[in-house]
Amino acid sequence: MRRFGVAVAFALLVVTGGGRAASPGQPERVLVGYGEGRSASSMALERRLGLNPVARITQLRIDVLAVDRDRVSVVLDALRRNRDVRWAKPDRRVRALRVPNDPFWPSQWSPRRTHAPAAWERTVGDAQTVVGVLDTGIDATGPNLRGRVVPGFDFVHGDPDPRDDNGHGTAVAGVVAAAGNNGVGVAGYCWRCRLMPLKVLGADGIGLSSDLARGIVWATDNGARVINASLEGPADDLAVAAAAAYARAHGVLIVAAAGNDGSSTLGYPAALPGVVSVAASTAGDDLYAFSNSGAALAAPGENSTTSLGGGYERFLGTSSAAPVVSGIAGLLLGLVPNATPAQLREALERSAVPLNGVVYGRVDAERALNALSPPLPSSSPPGGHPSRTTKRALRGRLGPHGQRLVIVTGPGFLRVRFEVRGKGSPKVGVAVRHDGRRLASRTGRRLVRLRVPVRGGRYRIVLAGPPGRPFRLLLAYPRPL
Repeated sequence: MRRFGVAVAFALLVVTGGGRAASPGQPERVLVGYGEGRSASSMALERRLGLNPVARITQLRIDVLAVDRDRVSVVLDALRRNRDVRWAKPDRRVRALRVPNDPFWPSQWSPRRTHAPAAWERTVGDAQTVVGVLDTGIDATGPNLRGRVVPGFDFVHGDPDPRDDNGHGTAVAGVVAAAGNNGVGVAGYCWRCRLMPLKVLGADGIGLSSDLARGIVWATDNGARVINASLEGPADDLAVAAAAAYARAHGVLIVAAAGNDGSSTLGYPAALPGVVSVAASTAGDDLYAFSNSGAALAAPGENSTTSLGGGYERFLGTSSAAPVVSGIAGLLLGLVPNATPAQLREALERSAVPLNGVVYGRVDAERALNALSPPLPSSSPPGGHPSRTTKRALRGRLGPHGQRLVIVTGPGFLRVRFEVRGKGSPKVGVAVRHDGRRLASRTGRRLVRLRVPVRGGRYRIVLAGPPGRPFRLLLAYPRPL
């Protein structure tokens, strides 16, 4: 069986080689991709070959089957001759590579370098934004992650308990969404985002590409808006590629580590179409020598983050850089919840600070938010004293369910101006919600204005109109005290 060495891309030292060798006769797995349907002959063939079903990725029409190791070649040849089979391949190994972590907690230069504090002035994320972490699981017992993890799944052991028995996934999770401004430990990038643990790598850091594909599909079907894959492999895999395309088609952004080989060739899934690939940059805005180049973006490759047992650690590598981008994507969704993966990618790429070795540059949280939703300059009253009013402008296209965004205000009045562009005078509407209830709403033709008294806090603006139509939204509201 060919082995697929997937490095959980966070180590400076790269250990080469495949997974653990299987003894003769030990069951292995093969993946079979079917067309629109399977005939009775293909099912009969599976039975004749003595193949035992392990899992089925129904959404992708892929079966995962167990076979004796010494029969893999014969079985694959027989499957490929069947008219219902599009392809049949061995289930490749995925591998985590790790170096010891220094037992100290350095200053967090990463958020400052990416201007995260300025971004946090506009949003710290939203609890409805879920980031799927495809990794070794998550230990949610520490104070920075407790209560922030939604149900996930353990594809290694086949149960709904994706606890971390390695540490890598917990480190990734902390970079994405460790609670901030709570006086404890470290601050992640998206303070209010939720984390979905998808365990696709075991305690030894080894997994299978079929579990990786299943994890992507499971996260997509269960509400993740962003998927972080801090792992990489040397070759394309049809099941993982199909899963990535499935996620993209269902409105999910995938962020993947570029790899730690010091190579100019991206690993997978970072090299797949539509996946945001991330290299690791230094505090001086250069790429680390170990980082693969050619990625779309770079992000700080050294972060202080959470570790097993509620502790903290220094986390270095492209596995540390990718969750920086995932966390910033979470902030973008906190500001514009209906943003599409294409809009998120465009905002991240267009706002990046130029850096040698990557296509667009080093990610910047503040600039990315401004690229997605430009704030209007605040006015100053006579006498030069700064206004207590925040003004924001948002342009885009309405999605299938309109558009939603969240703001944080002080006491006073919220003013909304919503206009749909294009031909005709379609019916449009605006609603303002707070604490789960509707405060005010208004409908009109093409243009709606609304003025609502607010007490301060988090308010949700809901826009309705014809899907796909371009719109412009102007907001003015008191700054939070």
